[in-house]
Amino acid sequence: MSPELVLLDGVRWQGVRVVGDRAHTLLAVLALNGRAGVGDERLVEELWPDEAPANPTKALQVVVSRTRAATGAGVVERIPRGYRLGLAAQQVDALRLGLLVEEARAALGADDVAGARSRAEEAMGLAAGGMDGATGALAELRSVAGEWAAEARRVAAVARGRSGAHESALPLLEEAAGERPHDEELLACLLRSEAAVRGAAAALERYERYRAGLVARLGTEPGPELARVYGELLVADRPVRQGILFDGSSLLGRDDDIRAVHALLQSHRVVSIIGPGGLGKTRLAHVAGRRAAQPVAHFVELVGVSSPEGWWARWARRWGCGTPYGDVTP
Repeated sequence: MSPELVLLDGVRWQGVRVVGDRAHTLLAVLALNGRAGVGDERLVEELWPDEAPANPTKALQVVVSRTRAATGAGVVERIPRGYRLGLAAQQVDALRLGLLVEEARAALGADDVAGARSRAEEAMGLAAGGMDGATGALAELRSVAGEWAAEARRVAAVARGRSGAHESALPLLEEAAGERPHDEELLACLLRSEAAVRGAAAALERYERYRAGLVARLGTEPGPELARVYGELLVADRPVRQGILFDGSSLLGRDDDIRAVHALLQSHRVVSIIGPGGLGKTRLAHVAGRRAAQPVAHFVELVGVSSPEGWWARWARRWGCGTPYGDVTP
């Protein structure tokens, strides 16, 4: 549902343009101050910054009356010694933008990647129009909204990266990193997405540029999160594929199965491929191992194992060396 009052891309009420600079200023000042409202004297100063009218109280009442006529009777509410916006945050695009950004940040902090991405991208949509050409309070409101929009892009970028949507995340992450070049959480996400899209070598080059600049500027090394990502990139640049067959054949018609195995491996420590003999479980495991996102993959042959002791004996040879790929059957 679209907000009833638009202040970011023009000024409109229920799709109809609201005319009058003072009406724009009044709505913007009230939006900036929320439910607390604004006193009469402050509103007069905002509406007539150069010279107050001869009868400020009457002039303010006229502006309020005209604004209500252009919008709705309840849009500008009278409070003791002032006025406030009589709309919920969801009804005003600028306020809804701020609310969505807060919700997106909270969802990301709670590791709700899907919720964070959904709210952040909705916020980006609200800020997609032009926000230039204003002065005074309306320009101030749009400036604040621009900061919220930048945060929405950051949250959306991080959420996309964490969900594995690296191709769509990468341009957003690069834009956000340009705005916040010293945000190491953001840079860690950017490095992972860049490695997934352009390769580990490209991500390592970006890391080295950042590290060199940090050392030159502050004489310090990157933080622990970036150090962990750096270690991942070093391993990914020289991936280990032990015991995995690299034949030239492909699994025709099994693309969905390959995607399903890769998706499961992102969220589970053990994935079993089961089914009757001859279905291609072993070949599927080899293909999954070849294309794995994990830097280290070992194939552990379990054919012929008939007891838990035998399973552990074979797996112990690889324990701690990475993600196992094998055709495990009950």
